[in-house]
Amino acid sequence: MGTPVFLVAVERSGETLGLDILRRAEAAGLQLDWSGVVGPRLREAGVRPVADGEVLAIMGIVEVLRHYGALRRLYARIETVLREERPQAVVLIDHPAFNLRVARLAKSLGIAVLYVVGPQIWAWRAGRIAKMRERIDRMLVLFPFERPLYAEAGIPVQVLPHPLLAQCAAAPSREAARAALGIAADVPLLALLPGSRRTELRRLAPAMVETARRLRQQRPQVEVAVALAREDLLPLWQAALGDESGIRLVLAQSLTLLAAADLVLVASGTATLETALMRRPAVVVYAMQPITYWLARRLVRVPFVAMPNILLERRIYPEYLQDDFRPEVVAAELERLLGPAGAAQREALSALPEKLQGDDDAAIADALRAVLGPVHA
Repeated sequence: MGTPVFLVAVERSGETLGLDILRRAEAAGLQLDWSGVVGPRLREAGVRPVADGEVLAIMGIVEVLRHYGALRRLYARIETVLREERPQAVVLIDHPAFNLRVARLAKSLGIAVLYVVGPQIWAWRAGRIAKMRERIDRMLVLFPFERPLYAEAGIPVQVLPHPLLAQCAAAPSREAARAALGIAADVPLLALLPGSRRTELRRLAPAMVETARRLRQQRPQVEVAVALAREDLLPLWQAALGDESGIRLVLAQSLTLLAAADLVLVASGTATLETALMRRPAVVVYAMQPITYWLARRLVRVPFVAMPNILLERRIYPEYLQDDFRPEVVAAELERLLGPAGAAQREALSALPEKLQGDDDAAIADALRAVLGPVHA
């Protein structure tokens, strides 16, 4: 048996980071016994699940209130496990509103806390950093510009090389991806990347389908495919498609679909970064509960929502949020990207990888040993 470590990582992007942490911990010589609240890929990697964390995939103030009971039950289950099993450390990935509470609990029990993916204090709620200093032993962040924010607050911090850098570098060629998906080499392909949260899918899927339909009215030769993160989302998308034919559903192959695509309609989130690193022309869309959006507009201090735009400090990807996400407008924008506008986006995105370079493997390994150790012979 290895040293017990508790992990919270539920969504697709969080699981990707969790898998990277597992790999790096093993390479650092750490023999760990992982358990936690995790998604299916981490369960397959050997993490023992203690609870279903799907409720963490919700976003927005109103949505959280609706699911408050489920969130309380999940927290209570985590509290029980931490009190009974007393792991060496907890590794918390994203979900700051929930995970900062777990961090406070862990510290009260004498359990070390490693927090991965810093809350966006550079965008809103900067005051949270005081709580973080009290509750977190060490941080791993994804963007170099975040390092001084936490270092100046006295929180030890390393920058992870973004896992998407390696993933996208290993992506298949356009030709190989199209062969794998059974898509002809000479047809324009629009990829729809709607995210994996059910709440956002219910809002975005019908409008995405209508956008694709309008684009195909203008460009009948365009093929359309949807990236489905999980099989359980299939009924939701089938309902959104209705009688619409000619839109294929691609399961658990988002990177292959991106490699095959000529342009992308993508929901705001980690997938925008994946799309940008693949240098695919895209339009970013999003919609949330109206009250949540109203509050966010008044609290957020950055001019963009898409991370490629934030990192490059300019509007590379057009953003259509909330009521501005009108299918006829977005379809026209996508059609424009089939021409010179798409080539201009590709050129602008070439500067992105240098914004995502992190610390070397040795520094990350030392950070993991400091929190998750000791090293076993």
